[in-house]
Amino acid sequence: MTNKTPFRIANISNNPDPDWVWLRDLMPRDLTVNGRPLEWTGYSMAAKSPRLAALGRLKGAHALTRDARKQPFDLVVSHGPWATAWTEWVAGPAINAAKHLAFSFNYTDLPTGVRKRLMQSAFKNVDGFAVFTDAEQGLYADFFNIDQSRFLRAPWGVSSPLTKIEPRAVSEAYFAALGGEARDYEVLCEAARALPDIQFIVVARPHNFDGLNPPPNLEVRFNLPFNEAWAIVQHAEAAIIPLRSRETPCGLVTLVGAMHLGKAQIVTDAAGAADYIKDRETGLLVPARDSAALVEAIKTLADDPELAMRIGHNAKNYAAQNCSEDNTIQFFTDLLKNWFGKH
Repeated sequence: MTNKTPFRIANISNNPDPDWVWLRDLMPRDLTVNGRPLEWTGYSMAAKSPRLAALGRLKGAHALTRDARKQPFDLVVSHGPWATAWTEWVAGPAINAAKHLAFSFNYTDLPTGVRKRLMQSAFKNVDGFAVFTDAEQGLYADFFNIDQSRFLRAPWGVSSPLTKIEPRAVSEAYFAALGGEARDYEVLCEAARALPDIQFIVVARPHNFDGLNPPPNLEVRFNLPFNEAWAIVQHAEAAIIPLRSRETPCGLVTLVGAMHLGKAQIVTDAAGAADYIKDRETGLLVPARDSAALVEAIKTLADDPELAMRIGHNAKNYAAQNCSEDNTIQFFTDLLKNWFGKH
């Protein structure tokens, strides 16, 4: 029997569209919690400019606080560490009867000093943190002194970034690199200099190449539209994700997106990479800051297109089985069952 009292969920993120409620849009429409239909309300912490980021987060958290005081929520889903921290700092007393899930909990750079202490205090009141790699469970639990059982291993589950073959923008063969978060494009420039007969195309952000002097065979394109950027990856011989350190748990958007496209990839062996890449089966792993190893991996795929094709095929199968939106749906429905009972 259906209980018509809705199960109220607040979704708060840095997306400028307050109606962006990604998990809601994935869930089956008939999903209930103990017979109660799900009712989602979205909140945005986006700001008009980066220097007003704190103001945007404050306004979004205040809106959540106002609504929670009028009618309590059962669950709050915040996206990312900053949204999670501001939600607790501002709305904490108003949502203390609700469960709080921190989704997409991932840092490019861990906080230090006062910022770390403030975040650590906020995170003590969060019921669960969804992370996308095994390594992050232990990393964040130790860093913030939080019981590791509250860090929940979620799949990075998304659909393919492209649904069809996009027009090819570059006629010659090339290796591609896409992304701007925690990237080490200096080491890629060094590898490209050592391989003057191989063409490279990088789609990044302007700051990624501050102070760098790319060689002639490495072309940089900034801030391309979504489909154009992914088309560069789609038509590449292989893709490269160079990360700046062994401790950098980043790059999953690019990694899994390229896997869905069936692309062989060379990836820095950083925290969590081995959760998705099995060396020489679903990709090639190379040490951080090691241009010689990167050169050898590029040559391996350039000289053996059959290996590149086989790795790409394996990667696509892996992503279909383990990194789809269906996996995200299963994670969230299991969470609802574990936290709130049958549904």
